[in-house]
Amino acid sequence: MIKLTRSKCPKELTNEKRLELTKIYKETKKSVWKKPYIESALLSSSNDKCAFCECKIDIESKYMEVEHFHDKSTYPDDVVNWNNLLPSCKRCNGKKSTFNTKLNAFINPFDMNPKEHLIFNAYRFYPSSLAGKNTIDQLLLNDFKKIQTQRYEIASALVIQIEDLYEKVCDYRDGIKRTNLTKINIINRIESLMEEALPTASYCATVATVMSNDVHFLTIIDILKEEQLWSTEMDDTFSEIIKCSLDTDMSKYRDFLQTI
Repeated sequence: MIKLTRSKCPKELTNEKRLELTKIYKETKKSVWKKPYIESALLSSSNDKCAFCECKIDIESKYMEVEHFHDKSTYPDDVVNWNNLLPSCKRCNGKKSTFNTKLNAFINPFDMNPKEHLIFNAYRFYPSSLAGKNTIDQLLLNDFKKIQTQRYEIASALVIQIEDLYEKVCDYRDGIKRTNLTKINIINRIESLMEEALPTASYCATVATVMSNDVHFLTIIDILKEEQLWSTEMDDTFSEIIKCSLDTDMSKYRDFLQTI
C-alpha cells in the first residue's frame, strides 16, 4: 500500500447530481456509484490498482469495485461523496465490508501515508498503529495464498535480477567487460528495474521496500556514481522509490504491541 493522490471530483458529479444519486440510493438501494466517469477517475488516481493491496485491477480476471471508505449502508449520505470513494479489487472490498471507519481507525491511502502505519518484514505487514492493525486484520493483508505469496514471488524475482546486474556492474568496473554495449545494457536494466518500484507498478510498495534496502542494489548505485553512469534522472527516480517504500523497523511494532 502506498500514499495516493485523490484526483479531482469528476465534473459530472456536481452537487446537484450527488444529491440526486444519494436520494435514489436511499429509496432503492441501487448501485448509483457505478458510473463510468466515477470509475475511470478512481482508476486513474491509483494507476489502475487496488488502493489497498496494490494488485492490478485490469488483469488476472480482476475488476474494479467502488469502495466506500465509510460504509454506504451505515452512512448513506456518503454514498457518492467523492472523498469517500476508493478504487478496490473485489477481494479487498469484500473483506472490508461494513467495517465502521468512523468509529475505528483505518488506513485511507488518499488521506494517510501507509508507511506511517505499516512495517514490512519477511514479506508480511506489521502494524505500528491501531489504523495499521485494523487495516491488516480486516483486509487480511497477510493472507498467505492470496497476497503474501505474490509479494514473495515478485520480491524473489527482483533480488535475482539485482544480483545478476550486480555481477555485470562489477565486471564493467573491473574492466572484464568494459564495452560501450555493456554500459548501455547496464543503464537500460537498472532503469527497467526501477520502473517496477514506481507507483504505476503492481505491489510497488513491496518492490520499493526490497530494492531500497538491498545491499547489492545500493552498491550498484555507488559503483555507477563512481563510474559517472548514475544520472540526475536516476536519482529522481530513486527518490520516488524511497517515497513508496515502507518502514522496516520492527522495533516500532514492538513499541506498538506495548500500547494495546
